[in-house]
Amino acid sequence: MIPIRRGIDHPAYRGIYIPRAGETEKLFGYNHSTTFIFFYKLRFFMLKNIKSVFRTNRVFIFLVIFRWASLIPAVLTLTRVSAQNILPPLTVLSIAILINVVISIFNHRLNQVVVDYPAAMSIDLLFSAFVLWASGGSHSPYYLYALSPLLAGAFFFQARGALIVSLVFTPLYFISSDYRSQPPADTIVLITQLTGIWLFPLLFAFPSTLLKDINRAREELFGARDELAEQNKNLTTAHRQLKVIHDLTVLLQAAPDLVSVEQRVLGAVTTGLGFRRAIVGMVDPALEEMGNWMLYPANSTFPAIAPLPLKSENGEIFKALLERRIFKTGTDDEILISHAGMNSWLKTCRWYVYPLSLREHTVGILMVEMDRNEELTRQREDAIMMVSNQASLALGTTILCIDRARRLAVETERNRIARDIHDTVAQSLFGIVYSLEACIAMLPEQAADVKTELIELRSLASGAHDEVRRSVFDLWPSALTIELFMADLTNYINSCCRPRSFNIIFNHSGDFNSLPSGLRRTIYRMAQEALANSARHSGVNSARLCLNISEDHVHLNVSDDGRGFEPGIALSRSVNREHFGLHGIQERARAMGGDCEIISQPEAGARILIHLPIGRHHHA
Repeated sequence: MIPIRRGIDHPAYRGIYIPRAGETEKLFGYNHSTTFIFFYKLRFFMLKNIKSVFRTNRVFIFLVIFRWASLIPAVLTLTRVSAQNILPPLTVLSIAILINVVISIFNHRLNQVVVDYPAAMSIDLLFSAFVLWASGGSHSPYYLYALSPLLAGAFFFQARGALIVSLVFTPLYFISSDYRSQPPADTIVLITQLTGIWLFPLLFAFPSTLLKDINRAREELFGARDELAEQNKNLTTAHRQLKVIHDLTVLLQAAPDLVSVEQRVLGAVTTGLGFRRAIVGMVDPALEEMGNWMLYPANSTFPAIAPLPLKSENGEIFKALLERRIFKTGTDDEILISHAGMNSWLKTCRWYVYPLSLREHTVGILMVEMDRNEELTRQREDAIMMVSNQASLALGTTILCIDRARRLAVETERNRIARDIHDTVAQSLFGIVYSLEACIAMLPEQAADVKTELIELRSLASGAHDEVRRSVFDLWPSALTIELFMADLTNYINSCCRPRSFNIIFNHSGDFNSLPSGLRRTIYRMAQEALANSARHSGVNSARLCLNISEDHVHLNVSDDGRGFEPGIALSRSVNREHFGLHGIQERARAMGGDCEIISQPEAGARILIHLPIGRHHHA
């Protein structure tokens, strides 16, 4: 709004009515900007037409034509010879014609001389007085011819010039008229000619002044037009830059990964802001390295290099990133990057290097290519700074999210390993300890039975070793079928409950083998922990496992008719590692987007109901 208001207040627009806000909508049906442009064009059209009438060149031509036309009376009276003539009429006419020819040929140069040296007008005034004196004074046919320098003075110097030339020519006229008057010239003729000497220049000074004002107004109007054009150009550039920033922000919000963010930043710099090429290098905060260089538009000659440590000795680019300063390349002996191939490729062009950072975190580097002799304008520099700030925010946020997800994945994996160790190795170790106590009780009387039991314990320890490897390296086989599911659970529970046996009653429906491998493994772990609890604490020799698989859900039900327990008391003892298994079952269920319900009472058995949605197993 400010540039437009300043344009309206320009002197070139004085006298133009600019409607207030809302008036143009009522009168013409369009907005204020349209009205302003309409009056601007109308003013320009009017001044253009007026200028065509009072064009400077045309006035010059008019003065030359007037000078030639003023010789007509002299030509008509050429044959009349008066006693008052000092020179023959033909001689005077020839001199006047010669002067007119010189003025016609050197018109522009003589005009410039008069403008630069106003005193030169006195030469023409003296010549006009000489023509009058030589051709009869006040009765000379060259009276109109003598007015030519007066009109020229009025034209060149307006009213002030008209007064001066009239004032100078008046005594010259008296000298040329009355020098030989015998008797003196007719008073009426003298007064009439003197009036013309003063009246004609003053009247001619008015259109000359008008022409000067019009030219000044035209120059001011053109200046205002150029100012508005420049402001419009700046606004257009600013609008385009803001649109690039807006589009980049929208695109970055939908970017699925870091590579997509880099591509969209490079596209905004090149396609949006008009730079030839751009490069982005990214920092890995975990390894403190910079790599993942990407060039847009892609070029097969661009070298692929391994990430380099984030140290200043690796080149000027790394130093600029660590110091968070902008710099431009161009020095032949500078080392931009310690990689020889990359350094040679970069030095074939000239680059502006912008460090990308988010608060205290270094994000990466943005480089834009420039011509050798080109300098960034203030507008382009502001635009690239806005894009680099937006890129820093987007890339930095993405990197922080990736780092946060990495840490969360590590924590999740640690929890998974802890649950797996508890559900497998801890149970196996419990069975080994239980069996070793039985062996100690049988020694030395039942040495043969102890030997057999130790052989079984060796097999159980080997299985525990395999379980540790599975938990640490997550090498659970993906081909876990329903048959292997039931067989492994039976062998596992029997190994944990030695020397006594424990029976598992299976009841299943649905296609277990069609479930994702991760979901099958989780079902196995929860069933394993629930059956181990029944075998260890129920006091009975059997438990039931019901597995129902539908299109969208999995229902797992493990129950026994044993001594039971208080679920609230058991879960409240979560500090005791003995009860980690129940919490492990609930945590696994919640991680899969499901739920787990524990139903039990003392001397009334126990029942664990687990519900898992099939579509949400990726949350594990």
